[in-house]
Amino acid sequence: MGKQNIPDVIIRRLPIYLRVLEGLYEDSPGDVVSSFELGEKSGVTPAQVRKDLSAIGAVGKPGLGYNIEALRDKLKNILNLDKEIRVGIIGVGNLGHAVARYIIQRYRTERDYHLKLVALFDSNPEIVGQCINGIAIDDMKGFSGKASELGFRMVILAVPAEEAQTVINQCSTAGIEAVLNFAPIHLRAPRGIRIHDTDLSVDLMHLAYYL
Repeated sequence: MGKQNIPDVIIRRLPIYLRVLEGLYEDSPGDVVSSFELGEKSGVTPAQVRKDLSAIGAVGKPGLGYNIEALRDKLKNILNLDKEIRVGIIGVGNLGHAVARYIIQRYRTERDYHLKLVALFDSNPEIVGQCINGIAIDDMKGFSGKASELGFRMVILAVPAEEAQTVINQCSTAGIEAVLNFAPIHLRAPRGIRIHDTDLSVDLMHLAYYL
């Protein structure tokens, strides 16, 4: 099964498996992991683990499990995490600033973390020109040129809701292909762009129900 044919519901679980495998690899790189252990640590059933891994062509040893290193490397390849991925952030307010520092710190301290922050953008003239860990905040007016110059195709969007759709349209003309959207609004995705929405306020309100 090619990458493009893997169902999205499976793709969403692969990073969870990978996170578990990274931890196991640090402790026992030459060992194996059973579908039961991987499922227990990932929060899914062993049967679901076997079904997901079978769908991506991962084969375990009967009665033993999956080689941790080999499975980790396969998942990284499928998720494009076996090579450096350049990322930009649009909107450098409190949230954008915090996400920037998070990505920079992980990239500097973790050998296998391949998301590299290369650009920051904002439309506020008061912060344009400032730096976060050596990365200058550029004006959104030059976004398309910078995207081409620096070669990034993924962005994190942390702008006000009323600005988000206009920014997404700019991303489309600049050749951006993937967007993680923190803006509290459902965006119309231009052709060729994949948008994943995450809204902290909605998640907190959802969680509040269970108090």
